[in-house]
Amino acid sequence: NGWIIDGVEALARWQHPRLGLVMPDEFIPLAERAGLIGDLTNVMLAAGLKQLHVWQTQGLRLTCAVNLPPSLVTDLAFPDRVAVLLAENGIDASQLVLEITETATMQNPTTMDILTRLRVKRIGLSLDDFGTGYSSLTQLYQMPFNEMKIDKSLVMNVPHSREANTMVSSLIELGHNLGLKICAEGVENRAALDMLAIMNCDRCQGY
Repeated sequence: NGWIIDGVEALARWQHPRLGLVMPDEFIPLAERAGLIGDLTNVMLAAGLKQLHVWQTQGLRLTCAVNLPPSLVTDLAFPDRVAVLLAENGIDASQLVLEITETATMQNPTTMDILTRLRVKRIGLSLDDFGTGYSSLTQLYQMPFNEMKIDKSLVMNVPHSREANTMVSSLIELGHNLGLKICAEGVENRAALDMLAIMNCDRCQGY
């Protein structure tokens, strides 16, 4: 179908010396409660951009997506900190995508200001896990996103559910009509990939 690998997502994993592999659903809430989520995000951003730089020196230009926690969507200094990290690593702003869940966009009136500052710098903004909440449609046209990610709970059922197929196809068309690129999450087999190609989905993401 002409699919190419054009980007990656940076995900945190904690290899603990005694507990072994600790998954993010355990340590992310802990980091949030301890006030360390900003520091963790900075580490993720720095590591992701450093890796992009390594790949770039090898002639491979990719994008890197990093999840943005709700607390940083209220921090007015955050866009400038990201710009400094991009410059330090020699990475174009368009190669970074910040993924934001819809609940994060609803919590503070400064959110629109921060997202707009990020988009003015040409940093990508992706509305993550679309299809799992209730106010998603409002977020789509009010906020300056340039990508929508359809949640894997919908996408995984595409090959064997007519209802899921209809939902995903409709969301792709809706997103395109709003000028958004669409990424389908949870694409784990060739059947789903081929069906999403027919639906004109822009990007597909596996596990």
